[in-house]
Amino acid sequence: MKILLLSHSPNDPDGGASRIYHLLTRELTERGHEVDVRHQEDYGVPAGRLPRLLVERTAMPQWLSRAAVRARPEAHDVVMSSSGMAYPLFQRLRATPGPRPALVSHVHGLAIYDHGVTLAEARLGHFPASPAYRLVTAPFADRWEYRGVAAADVTVVQNLRDLGQLKPRGEITYIPAAVHPEHLAESADIRPLDQRAPGQLLWFGTWETRKGAWYIPAAFRMLRAVRPDARLLVGGTGKSQEEIAGHFAPEDRDAVTVLPRVSRAEQIRLMNESQVFLFPSLSEGFGLALPEAMCFGLAAVTTLVGFGADHLTDRVDARVVLATSEHIGRALIDLVQDDDARQRMATRGRELARSFTPERMVDGYEQLFARLAGSRTAAV
Repeated sequence: MKILLLSHSPNDPDGGASRIYHLLTRELTERGHEVDVRHQEDYGVPAGRLPRLLVERTAMPQWLSRAAVRARPEAHDVVMSSSGMAYPLFQRLRATPGPRPALVSHVHGLAIYDHGVTLAEARLGHFPASPAYRLVTAPFADRWEYRGVAAADVTVVQNLRDLGQLKPRGEITYIPAAVHPEHLAESADIRPLDQRAPGQLLWFGTWETRKGAWYIPAAFRMLRAVRPDARLLVGGTGKSQEEIAGHFAPEDRDAVTVLPRVSRAEQIRLMNESQVFLFPSLSEGFGLALPEAMCFGLAAVTTLVGFGADHLTDRVDARVVLATSEHIGRALIDLVQDDDARQRMATRGRELARSFTPERMVDGYEQLFARLAGSRTAAV
């Protein structure tokens, strides 16, 4: 098959959205398919921060669709793009007489749910939502995503919430994401669970509304009230120690270590040293950081979104709780104080997480693409 993948995200093999395209390109190419993948850098988006943001927020579908013509999409069997960013291209291809490629819309996680929690958190006074976000960013992204679903032959989703929401709008296929192959390889042999730093918690994520950041300081205070030796490592925030630690109670700040940037090798080292992984997100399309940490034997405290909602069972392979400081704090206390329960959940969670392999994910896409390409052969 000839497959064209159009990613609107910057080219980043470690980035959540871009990572899917990198894994698909590598695995499908190894299986003998011809894959052409384009990223944001390939569309001539302005380099300056403000011009780039204006394109991303107000005109990315039009920009991507114009640039994608150079890739000759009509010469491919399948064209896939995410978040509705190729809906103008899809509409043109559908309107062109004669054979055309199969059109696949990919949803990493419906933006409308992200926007809902962002506005709710603003109403609660936790994080602000700017007028530009309320008037432009949120409504534009929602509109593009639904137009992408309408213009596609099939839409791929990564979680059951999106599956249920989009079923009335067309043909929807559910294909979960995959743990990165390097994490799978490195987690084949992990540090024994009883040899890790007592009470050490780990969290990877940007310090923002959607990731549930507001609820972490109060939950950590609850834990430290009964386990004063507990520590929290925060990685990948993009912010300084002072910026993040300032959100915590004064008596907890020395127990918080902030790592603004974390390499994959550093992630692996920290996961082998820690006991518990925090994943308090309010909205997720899948949440790759969670199963990747669980692969290394970290017992998880997570919320009812993405991977946690679809695949985990509370008190069996993780603690799955509501996104409040009280629920998260009590779950942390339970895990840190009960060694047997923590290790039992960590072991079961690790077995489950390691089943989300790239081969499993790519099998789903390959089967879908083959079916669609076959059905388009005689299309007119």
